Amino acid sequence: MTTPLTLLCVHPHPDDESIACGGVLARAVDSGVRAVVVTCTGGEEGDNLAGIDLGGTDMVTHRRRELEDALAALRVAHHHWLGYRDSGMLDTPGNGHADSFHRADLDEAATRLAAIIREEQPQVVVSDDEHGSYGHPDHIKANRVTIRAVELAADPDAPVAGAPWQVAKRYVHTFGRGRLLAAHNGLLAAGLNSPFGDEPIDAVEDLPFGTDDDRVTTEVDVSALMEHKRAALAAYRSQIGPDSFFLNTPDDMAGAFFGIEQFTLEAGVSGAPAGTGPEDDLFAGLSTGADAPSEVAGVVDGADPDGPTAEDFRAVLGRFATGVAIMTSVADGQPHGMTANAISSVSLDPPLVLVCVDRRAVMADVIDVAQTFALSWLTVDQAALSQWFADPQRPIGAEQFDELTTQTDVTGSPILDGAHGWVDCRVWAAYDGGDHVIVVGRVVALGQAPTTSDGATTTPLIYHRGGYAGLGEPL
Repeated sequence: MTTPLTLLCVHPHPDDESIACGGVLARAVDSGVRAVVVTCTGGEEGDNLAGIDLGGTDMVTHRRRELEDALAALRVAHHHWLGYRDSGMLDTPGNGHADSFHRADLDEAATRLAAIIREEQPQVVVSDDEHGSYGHPDHIKANRVTIRAVELAADPDAPVAGAPWQVAKRYVHTFGRGRLLAAHNGLLAAGLNSPFGDEPIDAVEDLPFGTDDDRVTTEVDVSALMEHKRAALAAYRSQIGPDSFFLNTPDDMAGAFFGIEQFTLEAGVSGAPAGTGPEDDLFAGLSTGADAPSEVAGVVDGADPDGPTAEDFRAVLGRFATGVAIMTSVADGQPHGMTANAISSVSLDPPLVLVCVDRRAVMADVIDVAQTFALSWLTVDQAALSQWFADPQRPIGAEQFDELTTQTDVTGSPILDGAHGWVDCRVWAAYDGGDHVIVVGRVVALGQAPTTSDGATTTPLIYHRGGYAGLGEPL
């Protein structure tokens, strides 16, 4: 079974698709890849920024026509409206409108998008990042809805129309601070307008938004497609005037400033060979022919009736001995802890670890808010702590730690004194893992129990077949 390669980009308002992804959408069409755009709102809160004559047409109708013209310039033939109302900028009256995207129930909106994903069957999905690029409520909501929609689309038990579909790679579009800084100062040097004002900026830390360059996983060169991208931008006559830096930058500079579109891979496997730098294609590592094999991404089968039972699965996997850690985090000023043993190192460069968290656990919600956590590996003398943090009847919040001594490092997550070792992490990505969330953290600090002059150190706690043990004699 084969499925055509498909790129699906989710954007909150008309014009966002052309600004953030116009190049990769045009590149997809040139490469024979199906390009699909989902627009979450109609841009109802937008003003006539360019001051053009609307000819008696209301702004919403005009923006819809502008979107049609922009998609035609990019040659994108597949488009869906998600059906919500523009929420406006943060703390404006539009935020409170009953139909605003900002107020939409997450699962309701995600179910709408999941149905589109199942219909279009994309291998690659792109949305805003968790910051909404520049903090707009609808951009932030687009990120959250897309993450949930990809999960629902793959879940055979989700109440979503169509056959389950597993997206192979989920990205967020982004703007690396290094390129933003170079573009800003380059525009000023050429006597042109910059979105960051009229004064030079010396350091990336002084930019009002942007992503740290080391978080950029993918850089796609779209300079050869600038004609299509700029034509799409020019279609938004009410939003992007002729004096905009998007349109008035000379052709010889436009490619350098706007000809690279940047992304961060949040779910899926990078197609860049180790040590070679960022990917140069959103489909890197997937089939590059006309069809993608269903083994890469495709219809998700339901549970195999002849497959193992949960009890059998647990019994066999329980024979795999693991260490035991306490996962900790702080959200809304309240610390939380949880026993964890589904933990693994992922990468040395950057240093990444993963931990699996039950979706029903309080920790799943805490991590979603905090975006930071710590892991403290227990010693053989700390088995009682493992039992305590696994007890569903234990208190919630700071009371869990009343009898414990802890410290903190970079993120403020509690680290247990006397631990065999520990890592302090910022969330790098979160992936769908069935009834668990696979949380990947970037290690920002770490430590271990001291070693004596003769090489002795603490003994780690081991979990095996439902019980605790210490290490045996070395082989």
